[in-house]
Parts: sequence; C-alpha cells; structure tokens
Amino acid sequence: MVQEQVKGESELRYAAISDTGGREQNEDAYWIGRANGYHIFAVADGLGGHARGEVASGMAIRALRETAGESLSTMELPAVLERAFQRANAAIYAYNQENALNAGTTLSVAIVDGSGRCWIGTVGDCRTHIITPSSVWHTRDQSYVQSLVESGAISPAEAMHHPGKNILTQALGLATRVRVDVDVQEIAGAVLVISSDGLHDYVPESAIQAIVLAGDPDEACRGLVDAAKDAASTDNITVIVTRA
Repeated sequence: MVQEQVKGESELRYAAISDTGGREQNEDAYWIGRANGYHIFAVADGLGGHARGEVASGMAIRALRETAGESLSTMELPAVLERAFQRANAAIYAYNQENALNAGTTLSVAIVDGSGRCWIGTVGDCRTHIITPSSVWHTRDQSYVQSLVESGAISPAEAMHHPGKNILTQALGLATRVRVDVDVQEIAGAVLVISSDGLHDYVPESAIQAIVLAGDPDEACRGLVDAAKDAASTDNITVIVTRA
C-alpha cells in the first residue's frame, strides 16, 4: 500500500490523500495550488484497463496547472476551466495518436475565490461534493449509470452496485473534443470534498457527510479512505477535503 498525503492552512484548511487501495498501481493524480488569489483543487482518475492511465491523469493535472498559471488573471473562470479541460484532452489525445494507445482520465476541478464562491469543472466521474450538516450536493457523473438514475430506471443506492457503473459517457483523451460540465456553488460554511470513484462508488453520501463533519480535513481524509477500504473498494482512492 502506498499513500501520498498533503495538508495545509491558509484562508482555507485542507488536506489530501491518495491511496492505491485495491490496485497494484495508483493511476490517480491530484493537485492543490494557488494562482492569482484563487485556490485550485483537482482530482484525476486514470482509466483502469486502459493503457497508461497514470500518464493520462498526470497530463491532465499538468495541463490544469499550466492553464491556471497563464489564464486566471485574464479570463473568466468558466472559460479558464473550459480551456484547461480542452487543453488536457488535446494533449492526451495527441499522445494516444502518437503511441497507438487509448489512455484516458476523468477530472474534477474546483477553483475557489476569497469569498467562498466556487467554480467547478467535471469530465467523467470524479466528484466534487459540497457538504453541510443539512445537505450534500455533488457534481453530476458523466456515466451510463447516471443516465439510468436520471431516467428513474434505478435509484442512487442501486447505482452503487450496478454492473455498468464504470461505463463513462465522457473522458479526457479519447476524442478530439470533450464536453465539460461547469457548476458554480458557494462553499462558505461548508466542506468541499473532491474524490475519485474509489471512494464514492463504495461509500454512501450519508457516510461521507458524517465523516467529513466529524473532524478536521486531515482526520476526514483518513476516515474516508478507511471507509472505502472497509466497504471493499477495489480501486485507487483519492480525496481532497477543504473547510471554508
């Protein structure tokens, strides 16, 4: 088992942890950074079963870092997210074409300003959650099972055990363009959690909520990874927990 961890304090308190979980290799990647007065939090999950998933997730994070450094001072936040995701997609797609591979990754990014306003970009099924004692909001998975939930064919609880839960409708690197879902939320007084599906495919929302509200970000990260393992997660597990 290999674990990577970071924690820090500024205007926000945050921690992150990435664990190989049930896999031999960790294909997840994450980044916590600052640029032009904004905090940036991101989790990428290289596609298991695809060649070089760890390369794809690393390329996505690198494209985000480069775009944030270049564009946060000159562009609106939704445009920054769109540029970062399309840049990552193009880089991974070109890598695949040059090497006859099909590397791919999912990615969820949250950019937070000093007032607690949060711009979120998502491709695939990494999730950004905003959690309070009374509610859990999270981004929409770009997946086959999510479409079944939205049509009423299955419940969210059934989705966690559906055999097709790993079938994505969007991922970075597999086509020339990608559809980016962008949300705007407020995190003041809430807890921001970004996770790869090794957590939220196995641990119910109510348990995630209870764990992150019970302790500081460092304790919450450890508690979430432990909960995923207790639930027999077979995937890499990466989480970022941020308290506004």
